[in-house]
Amino acid sequence: MTWMSAKVHTQVSNRAKSRETLEKKVVFKSVLDSPFLVPWPTVPMNLQNTALAYTVSLLEDVAKYHFARGQENRKRKHLQKDAQNKKRKIDVDAPASVDVAVLDATEPSSVEETVLPPRHNIVSHLVFGINEVTRRLDAQIRAMRNVVSLNADPAVEPTPPPAPIKVIVVCRADVDPQILIDHIPHEVAAFNSSKPSEPIKLIPLPKGAEAALAKAAGIRRVAVMAMDIDTPGLAAFTAILDAVPTLTAPWLTSLAPSAKPVQQQLIPTHVKQLRTTAPKDIKMAKVLRTEGKAAAKARKKDKPQKLKVTVVANP
Repeated sequence: MTWMSAKVHTQVSNRAKSRETLEKKVVFKSVLDSPFLVPWPTVPMNLQNTALAYTVSLLEDVAKYHFARGQENRKRKHLQKDAQNKKRKIDVDAPASVDVAVLDATEPSSVEETVLPPRHNIVSHLVFGINEVTRRLDAQIRAMRNVVSLNADPAVEPTPPPAPIKVIVVCRADVDPQILIDHIPHEVAAFNSSKPSEPIKLIPLPKGAEAALAKAAGIRRVAVMAMDIDTPGLAAFTAILDAVPTLTAPWLTSLAPSAKPVQQQLIPTHVKQLRTTAPKDIKMAKVLRTEGKAAAKARKKDKPQKLKVTVVANP
């Protein structure tokens, strides 16, 4: 039997009252948790380190591209600001007989001369960030459905979707709070439950992976990164992907023709223990609760009622 550590919540209850003088004792109550939970895949630490090393090797020269792109963007914004200030000065200082449009035409446009560096080949196959990866997953899940639009124009050709995601690496140990990435296993399982030809593999990375990926990619933070099926060098992940379990949701695959019978896909019960407190003297607590209710009812009865004034408009 495998024992798993449970989360401990120690915040004070909103219903707790500081004026209570009864002695309390610690009790544990069994609570049914939601059965529709998709756990993170269990990946050994050595495979996590290997996946991190492969990911960093794929990001070679990507940092140079992002650094050069940032420099060109800052240069373009600086030139645009200088051009706006110069035009504003001409509008103020130029006499009425001078055509400002002619002056603008004679000035060389140095803003448009800044050209972004050539895009690295692998950049178009990568998705960085929690929000961006979530949008791609949502679009990929919607693409698996047979959506029929009655208002679609047959003359307009639909935009081809991007290449589907194949691998998602998550710096789970570095993300705080964890609720920011708790939806990713559920979305991956939802996509894999539709029986795609290329299921998505989700790989959690060890602690410190976020800093390593951010340095290799040349961006500030990389909590989540996705790679599509056409990513150059993805074949190096073959040995790792075979060892990573494929996430699925049994309650979504039960209706598939090739799925197992529903009796074999029953979701196990999730029972969690809630740590709380209870009065040591239950009888005294009930007496005090009854007296408190009676006192509150008496105070409410003795409280003067407010007069209700109804204003009727003249016909």
